Amino acid sequence: MKTELAPPPSGDPEPDEAGRRRGRKVTILVLLMSGVVGALWVIGPIVFAGHDDPTALDSGPVRKTVLAACKQLRTDVDALPSGMARADRAEAENRAADALVGRVRALGPDRLAHDTPVEQWLGDWEQIVAARRQAVREGKRFATPVAGGAPVNIRMFELIRSGLGKCDVPQELLAPEPGQL
Repeated sequence: MKTELAPPPSGDPEPDEAGRRRGRKVTILVLLMSGVVGALWVIGPIVFAGHDDPTALDSGPVRKTVLAACKQLRTDVDALPSGMARADRAEAENRAADALVGRVRALGPDRLAHDTPVEQWLGDWEQIVAARRQAVREGKRFATPVAGGAPVNIRMFELIRSGLGKCDVPQELLAPEPGQL
């Protein structure tokens, strides 16, 4: 018994021709998708660069300066002699925090404008220092300033959470008795 393939009905392409057409469509689709992905890869950083995250200190130059200032603050606080009078030690700690704020503000308003929350973060440092100075002046216990129902150091930590853990407010600056070891 001999088997022969029946010729395809008239008007239908041969099986090889249909496969080639499908292959061309797949190739064109893959090329188009590759073009779209490539275009997004090229223009994406241009379109999306410069968008500031309002929930974190994320500008490169600001982060670098903040990190350096935080390291210096810790070095300055750690270097204070243990035999200092409580009020003198508290003021030396306050000056170290003032230096941090000054170092970051030295970037200038134009550069700081590229990182929305930095002004709030610096303002929180200033509130802590002002409250510490007032507590020492009045001979009262220090209480961390509150903003939005939470201590400002919590809000400050949330702004520095991404890679700036060394910038958390040192415990010495949050102690109820400023200047006490």
